[in-house]
Amino acid sequence: MPRVSVIIPNYNHAPFLRERIDSVLNQTFQDFELILLDDCSTDDSLSILKEYAAKDPRISLHPNTQNSGSPFAQWNKGVGMANADIIWIAESDDSCLPHFLEKVLPVLENNAEAGIAYCQSDLVDEEGRLINNYLENLEFIYHSEHWRSNFIQNGEWVCREWMLFHNPIPNASGCLIRKKAYQQAGGADPAMRLNGDWFLYTKILSQWKLGFVAETLNHFRVHQHTQRARTRTTYKVYDEIIEINRYIVQNIPGSEKNAAEALKRVAGWWAGSLPYQKWNRQSWKANLRLYRTFNTYKSRLILGIVYIFAFVSIRKVLKTLGLIKAAKKVRGTLFPGKYFNN
Repeated sequence: MPRVSVIIPNYNHAPFLRERIDSVLNQTFQDFELILLDDCSTDDSLSILKEYAAKDPRISLHPNTQNSGSPFAQWNKGVGMANADIIWIAESDDSCLPHFLEKVLPVLENNAEAGIAYCQSDLVDEEGRLINNYLENLEFIYHSEHWRSNFIQNGEWVCREWMLFHNPIPNASGCLIRKKAYQQAGGADPAMRLNGDWFLYTKILSQWKLGFVAETLNHFRVHQHTQRARTRTTYKVYDEIIEINRYIVQNIPGSEKNAAEALKRVAGWWAGSLPYQKWNRQSWKANLRLYRTFNTYKSRLILGIVYIFAFVSIRKVLKTLGLIKAAKKVRGTLFPGKYFNN
C-alpha cells in the first residue's frame, strides 16, 4: 500500500498538465500512487493523461463520461479511490518543488492529531512567472508573522481566529490531508462552486490540528480560467462564505464575536464585487437578500456601495488614460499599508 495517494483532477488544463504531472513524478519521495481524473475536457487533456498512464504502473486514469459540474465532486471521487492514508489533491494547473512530499508528509506522519499539513506557496501567472509569495498575502490579511516558521496549531483556534476571516490555505496543491479526517468531515461539498475547499478545511479543523511548513514548495497558478478568478462575477461566493461562518458559530465555542466582525468585513467584499457581477433577475433578488443580511453587520452599507461604483468609474477613466500605476503610487503614499498592491 502506498503512503500517499496523489489525485490530479483535471478539466481543460492541457497546457499545464505535463508540468503538473512531471512535478509529481520527480518527487524525492516516491512511495505514492497517482490517480488521474478528467471531467470530460474538451481540449487535448485526455490524450496527455493516457500517455502518462501508459508509462508507470503507479498511475491510473479514470475519465468521466459526463461532466460532473463541480471540482469538489472530483475531489470526492478521487479520495474514494485512494488506497493511502494521506491524500494530496494536486490541482492540474499547479506545480511543485521536488521536495514537497519529503518536507510536508512528516508533519502528518509524526503528529497523529494533525488532519491537514501545508506549505508556503508562490503565486505564479499563466506563463509560470512569479507574482508574489503568499506570505505577503497572509501578513497583509492577518497582520501576523505566524507563517514565518513551522507550526502545529489547534484546529478550533484556527477556525475561530483565521478561517472566519479568510482561508489561509491558498490552494489544495500545497497541502496534504489525512484521509480519515477528509471522510470524517463528510468530504467536500459538491454543491459549492467556489469555496468548497475553504468549507472542507473548516470542517476538518473543527476536529483536527493544522500543521504548516514555512518553506515555499508549491507553485499556485493564478489565471483568468481559475475558480478564484470568477469570484467577482457572482453573488454565490457570499452565500458560501455565510454558510462557512454559520458552521463555525455552530461548532466552535466562543466564535460569535469574531463571526460578526468577519461578516462585517465580508460585507465590504460583497459591495466591492457588485460592479463586476453578471446581472439578471436572479442576481438582483439574491443581492437584495445579501444586502439585508450584511446591512445588519456593517453600518452605512448603502453609502459604501455608492462609493464603490464611483471608485470603479474613476478607475476605468484612469485605466483609459494610462494613469493606474501612478494613481496606485499616490494611494500607497497617502494610505501606507492599507491596500495590497499585488
